[in-house]
Amino acid sequence: MKPSLKARGTLIDVAKAVGVSHTTVSNAFNRPDQLSPELREKIMAMARSMKYSGPNPAARMLRTGFAKTIAVVWSDLLYRAFEDPAASAFLGGVGEACAERGLGLLLVQGQETSSSIIQTAAVDGFILYSMPRDEETLKVAAERGLPMVVVDQGMQSKVAFIGVDNRAAGQVCAQHLKELGHEKIAVVTFALDIDGRVGFVDEARLKNCRYTLPRNRIEGYLDVLGRGGSSFDVKIWETLLSTEEHGRTAAENLFKTDDPPTAILATSDRLAIGIIEAARKRKLRVPRDLSVVGFDDVPAARLVTPQLTTVRQPFAEKGRLAVSALLDEKGPLRRELPTKFIIRRSTGSPVSRQP
Repeated sequence: MKPSLKARGTLIDVAKAVGVSHTTVSNAFNRPDQLSPELREKIMAMARSMKYSGPNPAARMLRTGFAKTIAVVWSDLLYRAFEDPAASAFLGGVGEACAERGLGLLLVQGQETSSSIIQTAAVDGFILYSMPRDEETLKVAAERGLPMVVVDQGMQSKVAFIGVDNRAAGQVCAQHLKELGHEKIAVVTFALDIDGRVGFVDEARLKNCRYTLPRNRIEGYLDVLGRGGSSFDVKIWETLLSTEEHGRTAAENLFKTDDPPTAILATSDRLAIGIIEAARKRKLRVPRDLSVVGFDDVPAARLVTPQLTTVRQPFAEKGRLAVSALLDEKGPLRRELPTKFIIRRSTGSPVSRQP
């Protein structure tokens, strides 16, 4: 049977039982270096016996003004972040930086209840990761008046930004395929908005999309390949999620078109790996029949056959810098990390250009 709250002791109860002041009991939990090991263990043993778990965090925040905890607000359901190696690496960097500073970490997932959590969370600041433009969550977090950092999304007025130049990286990817001689090039992107739409993307869809990150990558591709009226025929397919399954589905739809592509630019490695799997199922040889370029350089990019040509970006460093920026009001407002284009065996000249 679960014990009732009334059965639990309080800080005062523990102090009376041990014969010390309530400040000494508080120090046993929050400043153990102030007590001898013997006294602290005596206090902690009494606390355990009385089911007292320590000072209330909210009350401590009221006294000190600090919760010693920061929050990461994720744009999607949280379990998907742990399934995505790029997102996991970012969260790992945040966790490492918090551990170094003795900070707690609250993870808030994007859903209808996130605004109420943000309004009441006992935290010292927010890291907002890849949120859509004009998202209500951004407004709610800003209204708290706490330090904020945005990562991999559009710049917010007077809010620190951590990210990479996705447009420039996209340009490099497209230029690589152009130099190889590809003219029939397609793009597979993860969601441009939160409306659940899947299918071909037109200029209006791209212009009005709410996610800055995929839009910037696609804009980079189109800077090189053109938007029509050139020798390039660029089709863009939007998926719901950045997963291998959705990459496979996107590729199947592109293969069914009257004039299928000889190369595909994917806005993530997971989508690119799914595209390679779909090509293999159709007996297409990568890169002889189809070249594929990803984005992120997750570990699987080096394990897939053939190894994936992609853009490397420092996810863990993003996480570490996000924590640093949150705690350093004097730091630069915008921090753009370098990327590196990695050419591997998933790209080559189209058959028409091969001897």
